[in-house]
Amino acid sequence: MRHKKLPCIKPPRRFLALLLGVAAVLLPLHSQALIETYTLQNGMDVALLPLQGSGSIKMTLAYNAGFSAQTSATAGLFRTLEYILFRGPATSPGEPEPAGALAALGPLEVQGGSSPEGFSLSLLLNPPMLREGLDTIAYLFSHLRIQSALADSPALSNAKESVLGIINHSLSDPFSIYNAAISKKLFSPSPWRFDEAGADYIVRPATAASLENLATQWLVPNNAILVVAGEFDPSLAKQWIAAAFSTWKQSSDPWKSSAYPQLPKPGVSRPVLMVYPDPSMIEGEAVIEMRYRGPDAGSSRAQALELLAAMASRPQSRLVAALASSLPSWANPRAFSLTYHQSRATSWFSASAKISSSPKGNLPEMVLNFKETVRGAQMYGMKANPSYFTTAEYAAAKNELIQAKQSALADPRLAVDFIAAAWLRGRIPHLLAWEDRIKALGTKDITALADEYFMKNLEVVAVRVSVEDFARQEKSFKSYGFEIINAKTAFWWR
Repeated sequence: MRHKKLPCIKPPRRFLALLLGVAAVLLPLHSQALIETYTLQNGMDVALLPLQGSGSIKMTLAYNAGFSAQTSATAGLFRTLEYILFRGPATSPGEPEPAGALAALGPLEVQGGSSPEGFSLSLLLNPPMLREGLDTIAYLFSHLRIQSALADSPALSNAKESVLGIINHSLSDPFSIYNAAISKKLFSPSPWRFDEAGADYIVRPATAASLENLATQWLVPNNAILVVAGEFDPSLAKQWIAAAFSTWKQSSDPWKSSAYPQLPKPGVSRPVLMVYPDPSMIEGEAVIEMRYRGPDAGSSRAQALELLAAMASRPQSRLVAALASSLPSWANPRAFSLTYHQSRATSWFSASAKISSSPKGNLPEMVLNFKETVRGAQMYGMKANPSYFTTAEYAAAKNELIQAKQSALADPRLAVDFIAAAWLRGRIPHLLAWEDRIKALGTKDITALADEYFMKNLEVVAVRVSVEDFARQEKSFKSYGFEIINAKTAFWWR
């Protein structure tokens, strides 16, 4: 199949107004920018952010679907649906459609497809193309167009072959193998919700009917948000949005009609130790990670973990200093990061660092020392000592988070992504409340977080090492009880 290359992306003051029979909310960002949110009568949420003088507009239609909406019977089908609807990856649409329809817009960037939290299409356009862009997105995701795309048997066959190729590649991709193995352990009730490629035995027999059922269930207006940011007239945008999308029919909420059991916390019944002889790692270096089930976006602990990550990951933080002093000098811990992958229902977080390995050092023992320093000493210190972080650290981290938000919302490219991501995590209420929640955080929130999500939680501790370093210390890893990650056992469906 031929593909036409299009530009690709490189990875509240409130008042009520009657508009098209829906409630509108304005959120102040700064003196010149307001996000306006409202909901069409068919349930589709809309967020508008005019940024006059920005010189461009970006729009996205995002559905609350993607990999986290997969079941053990549909893992891989969202990716397949992407490849049939876009005749390839959404970032490089194929001919004749949608490449022809998108090329007519002269897009500066095309972004989207299936992701852990959503199924989307984003376009960066010149301002005069606003109406055409809205009409094009509405056309591409219309029920009639989806039916037409799925009726093309050769295209469906090509889409399945492309996804099967992605699955096959994941079997030899170190990043995929490593993450699949951890997800299989930490989220054993439903690891398929973290599987970006899916299972070959699900994708291979997929039919137009099964994919249409998936689209009919999940690609519905009441499970979507349309975001527009940049240089445009909001009054015209509202008219054109109504004309393009108001005829779409509301359907049942797919999240209510589907069974998605709550992922447990802790994610494991006992601490798990894992080692991956990673062919992409160079000899003499390793990466240690402690991964946990985390608070979901609706949790009162979510913003506390965002703040903790910002404070703990600073190069001069007390935790980083403790690692440097507690681990052997040959380990040379560096690039420490507390990372939080927040989502609506599948959140996790990790504490990780790069280290050096030494032929004379006991690497498995050092991994356990890392865990004891982070969890046993420093996180206990955060729980027991309200002054673990200084007042200045709290203020600096809050300011850093809020400034990052404000900076993102000043740029159409980043603003649309920020708003859509916030919506996917918790719909409009999450978007409205985020900044106020960050500002209200104090020492009690951090101590409670450390207690609930570190001291009363359990982790998977994993280390990635070079094949050569693992060979030298294989017996030692086994003696300490480390499970060995490999491609044959990493994936839930094998």
